[in-house]
Amino acid sequence: MPGATDNWKMGNILMFKLLDDVEKIGSGEYVRFVLEYAKSRGGPMSGSTVFDTAKKAFLNAARFPWAFFYSNFTYDIEDEVQINGDMAELDFVMKGLDNAQKTIRDLMGDSLWATYAASQTTYGTTTKPFWGVANLMAQSDTSPYYGLIQMADLGTFTREGSSVNIWQAYQNANALVMSFSTMQTLRRNCMVGEGPNGIPNLYVTTPTLWDKFENSLQAAQRFYNQDLAKAGFQSIMFGLADVVWDHKCDASYVNAFNRSKMGIKAHRDKYFVGPVWKEPTNQALKTTQIIFSGAFGTPERRAFGRLTNVS
Repeated sequence: MPGATDNWKMGNILMFKLLDDVEKIGSGEYVRFVLEYAKSRGGPMSGSTVFDTAKKAFLNAARFPWAFFYSNFTYDIEDEVQINGDMAELDFVMKGLDNAQKTIRDLMGDSLWATYAASQTTYGTTTKPFWGVANLMAQSDTSPYYGLIQMADLGTFTREGSSVNIWQAYQNANALVMSFSTMQTLRRNCMVGEGPNGIPNLYVTTPTLWDKFENSLQAAQRFYNQDLAKAGFQSIMFGLADVVWDHKCDASYVNAFNRSKMGIKAHRDKYFVGPVWKEPTNQALKTTQIIFSGAFGTPERRAFGRLTNVS
């Protein structure tokens, strides 16, 4: 796309990570995230064992509605006559396209952190935003259900001695102090396996709590991600995971994400489409839009969690 830089991935760490791994898909009524909810038949055997070959359902899918975003850049005959020279006009257009890229990134970032209902309150009930992080982390069912799956539908599992819904993120509202042990509590309660894909690998908090965590570590314990630093993001390594801050994160919150269990799926023909210049027949102007359509979702909700009362 023309423009000084392709910068819609920058400025929001969660959006940056998600768009780094975006999956482009075709059309469909919903965007599907396939999940396994049961084990196959099997067990101990001997030479005389008759196999249980009865068919058993084990696959389902979380289904999310398509979200749609756009940003606009328009310039008219007054801009054309006031800008001196072709190069100056080209520079003006490039800056306009860059601004449109930043705008759509910021709008998507706002929606990514909010609930679907909150985004519709902000932008109108006819808009179709993301089912965002706040929906993912919610502790009660919404209408419609998150991923069109009721929390009780997939059964329960044991988390630190308590039976909880599989289709529910972890949340701890106790008053906690930002420290290494607090982060361990969050990590332990979001683990869904022993391997690298079973443990959170991205923690997002506020700048204030990020500073507190950095200050709680000895200098020899502070490890930083150079790749994120090159992209303009500050991070601290907690185990093998990045701890980062984001201004869009709610105050006193620490969020745990498992990047192997979440993603943005984008329509292959609507992935930041633009610019296609249009000239209305009844106005002396040129206009173009950047358009995105896709969905943010997860097939394993229990792999995520948050602390909501950290100081």
